Amino acid sequence: MPRPWYHPNPIRGGGNDAYTGVDHVLTEPWEEEAHNVRLVAHSDLNGWGDAFQIQVGGGICYVAASGVNGHDGMTILDVTDPANPKIINQLVDSPAARTHKVLRINDEVLITNSELRPALRDQYPDAIGGLRIFDNRDPFAPKFVNYVETDGFGIHRPIYDRKRQLMYSSGFKDGYAGKVLLVHDMKDPWAPEFIGMGHVPGQKEGEEPSWDPEIVGDGGWIHEGNPWGNYVTAGYWDAGIALFDLTDPAKPELMWRHNPHETHGWAGCYHSFIVPEGSEFGIVTQETTTVNCDHPPAFVTFYDLRNIHEPLPVSTFMPYEIDPIEMRPLDDKWNKTGSRHGAHNIWLDMTKDDLMYITWFNAGLRVVDWSNPFRPREVGYYIPAGTKERCCPQSNDVQVDKDTGLIYMADRWGLGLHIMEYTG
Repeated sequence: MPRPWYHPNPIRGGGNDAYTGVDHVLTEPWEEEAHNVRLVAHSDLNGWGDAFQIQVGGGICYVAASGVNGHDGMTILDVTDPANPKIINQLVDSPAARTHKVLRINDEVLITNSELRPALRDQYPDAIGGLRIFDNRDPFAPKFVNYVETDGFGIHRPIYDRKRQLMYSSGFKDGYAGKVLLVHDMKDPWAPEFIGMGHVPGQKEGEEPSWDPEIVGDGGWIHEGNPWGNYVTAGYWDAGIALFDLTDPAKPELMWRHNPHETHGWAGCYHSFIVPEGSEFGIVTQETTTVNCDHPPAFVTFYDLRNIHEPLPVSTFMPYEIDPIEMRPLDDKWNKTGSRHGAHNIWLDMTKDDLMYITWFNAGLRVVDWSNPFRPREVGYYIPAGTKERCCPQSNDVQVDKDTGLIYMADRWGLGLHIMEYTG
């Protein structure tokens, strides 16, 4: 089967090494570009511009650091006046672990992940992987309470199911290869209780891979699990998407796995699989993990899930025209920046009637009307201006403040926090 070209040894990584020594690095900053989106405010986060996950609401914004420029921890801002965001506090974390995901469980409890950095384990032998619990009754000064320890390197990405009071995490489990689905009971959010786990056949030690090892390689692991009623939808990295039945959350049962990367040569790195509340259509996003389009860039696929046992792709979204064989933008501008181009984080809390907001690394924020999932239509975008140090953005995470309707976007490698308004 003909496949798009994949660089055999691309430059990858979650830190600054992914951008070091690459070709085609921009030397002149890009100017701001916008359509139907207005910039309300920007913060350089007091030098912590290498930002990752955002939580915003009630006039408070939490921004976890990415670590790309050496920052580990979290910035807390007062955004009661969104046009003038004020930094109130910055919590510094140990470099021993990535703590780049943050979840506000309720008015009292805040949680971050703790994913150990393998290269630093000898230097920090007492570092603990898993979840970190914070007392957040003073929302501008969270106080660390304790760890919820898990196996191996800990947890990469936790997702909270508010309706069922469960936590779904991509984390490690002894006896299994790669990250698996970890389920914690959150009825007492101060003390999450591990109750179950799910995996794809081939992850357990001694099992034969249920995927093509030459294509999937070591990418048969879960990146993220999201709630859909009694089900969990999962992005399974180079192994595609999967659906778990969690009628009994202590015994997740794999229903199916679907992988166009394996069967048709599409881009891999499946990141998020969500079914917005009220919809029977799923939105699947991938993550671009290479610079200069060394691999085909990530994009969005819409799935018809009206037959829950037979997932059916019905359309895709890419903001710029691509070559249908090589699956890269025809405009070489996007392919030669020394940075990533393609999809990453989507606003996870969207409902059937919301617009889709998704970050696209050097192509900024994309706003999509998906009211007809068979024909998604871009209705707005915002590409932040570059700087002398970072000539183009690496837009990384997006959240919408439901109190105000404003859009909050973090930049992975140094451009900080942008607050925007959709005007279309």
